[in-house]
Amino acid sequence: MLFGDYSSQTFDWWHAQVPDAFIPGTNLNEDFEHNGLLDNKILNIGFTLGLNDYWNVSLTQMISERCMIWEGPTWQSGDDIPIGYSIGDSKTVHHRTECTSTDFIDPETNEVKAYGGYFGDARLNFKYLFSNTGKGTGSRIFGGLGLVIPSENTLTESPWAKKIYDHDNDDSTPDVLAYSPHRHFYLSDGAYKMFFEFQYFKKRVKIPVFWGGAFSFEFPLNESDYGFRPSKRYDLSVMALSGPVKAIKTNFFKLSSVGFNLTLLHFSESGWDGLGPTPNSEATAVVPGVSLLFDSKVGTFGVNYQTGRQIYEDNPGSIDEEIDISSFTISYRRILDQVIDFLYW
Repeated sequence: MLFGDYSSQTFDWWHAQVPDAFIPGTNLNEDFEHNGLLDNKILNIGFTLGLNDYWNVSLTQMISERCMIWEGPTWQSGDDIPIGYSIGDSKTVHHRTECTSTDFIDPETNEVKAYGGYFGDARLNFKYLFSNTGKGTGSRIFGGLGLVIPSENTLTESPWAKKIYDHDNDDSTPDVLAYSPHRHFYLSDGAYKMFFEFQYFKKRVKIPVFWGGAFSFEFPLNESDYGFRPSKRYDLSVMALSGPVKAIKTNFFKLSSVGFNLTLLHFSESGWDGLGPTPNSEATAVVPGVSLLFDSKVGTFGVNYQTGRQIYEDNPGSIDEEIDISSFTISYRRILDQVIDFLYW
């Protein structure tokens, strides 16, 4: 089976003022909150190969671009703009309008703080069919395990690390321990991970004709090359489908189902070597949604819209933060009527 899905996600985020942060190029402490949008465009492509009547294997590659739109204070005409900055530049070292497709280089030291590109992690997933009642009513139970293979498009330094830094671009004043320019977002944690999953679905005659859920647990196997220890991830998803909607049918497609879904995600604390837990890394997201499935002669198409909120745990070092999530996904599946003979020994 060949498959692909394209998602457009928007994270409308805000967090409180960051303590001990200087406005770059000045001796002034930041006195403002941070807010903006993070747009995430994701294309997942892959294939599933049936190894026998019970096992299959899938390989998925993520291709993505994540772009920050900074909505906080910027340098304006009439400001006393520091050397090295221009009208429209951000007044904080923490955020600016930028994308993960390019490297982020510290303008002070010329160090690469984040490697950019378009490829995220790849996922290799082996799935086993415990129970399947075929085309009739009844249950379908799957179990799986797999490996997350990291890409090189990751951070090289903790965004929360402080260093002796020429914060005001003035050689006559002493350098201070402060935040230097950095990036907070990236495509890959830079670490190998393993995951386990369990899926249960049931087909019925009455509405909902198909319902069920899936649970997965993902955990890192190592730190990144730069000392980052990713979060553990817990993912619970439930869904229900109506079945065919006879009133909506054309010569090209038919509406095969209307569905409702709910996703619960929890991320444990992450951390950087020698720096302890990362602030605002432990969080829970609650994301309900609605979906449509269309059958056609060339395959099955899906449309899904979700909206929700990410809630952060009140851990030491964390600051107040809010994120509203909205996501629109288009998916495609096509089963290839092909048999690889040597797999059926």
